Amino acid sequence: MTIPDSVFENLCALIAAGTLKIGQRLPAERKLAEMLGVSRSSIREGIRTLETLGMIDTRVGSGSYLEENVALLSKYFLKSQAPKRHNLLEVLEARRVLECEIAFLAAQRVTPAGKHELNRLLANMLARTDPEEFLKEDFAFHEALAVIAKNFFLLEMLKSVRELMLDANKRGLAAWPGQQMQIALEYHHKLYQAIAAENPEEAKYEMQQHINNTFKWLLTDGCLPGTF
Repeated sequence: MTIPDSVFENLCALIAAGTLKIGQRLPAERKLAEMLGVSRSSIREGIRTLETLGMIDTRVGSGSYLEENVALLSKYFLKSQAPKRHNLLEVLEARRVLECEIAFLAAQRVTPAGKHELNRLLANMLARTDPEEFLKEDFAFHEALAVIAKNFFLLEMLKSVRELMLDANKRGLAAWPGQQMQIALEYHHKLYQAIAAENPEEAKYEMQQHINNTFKWLLTDGCLPGTF
């Protein structure tokens, strides 16, 4: 792993822990070097690379700030992960942890407008007969949940994980298009009902059931275990 990559991953760990926040001014170079356990020259090199990627904004006379557009973190993640081979089971496990929490928060924070949007997206899914178009609406529904959860860092993490799963989902739907689309609709409807009822535990449970079903049909289709 290169020094810039190491600095970036450590920054992400600090963000995840809440030590650093998006939009916050970075600590002084010496302090940051101590926090990350690297030399000050490594910090300077890492920050220069992150500036090039658009993840850090250095303001003359003010300091360096974590870029507020968290989508850049997602783009970097996808760029850095693209050359690697991923175990699909691991990505599904990550999705289960991530999306169950998103569903829980969405049920706590949903508004009438949010309920309306989820209902609209469900109707869109129902109207789609082409598997790829159905999958787009499916993804839009899950992204809407993260928006309703009012946590945009979770939203960007979700986009990264689901992007990595895109090909596997396409293969699964191609194997059983009509049957799997109908099953997915049923799970999304139950999920919508739990969120509309503002029941976090039920929403979390229904999301878990939905993702467990995804495990099941990808196993049956021969997509698991393996890499993609």
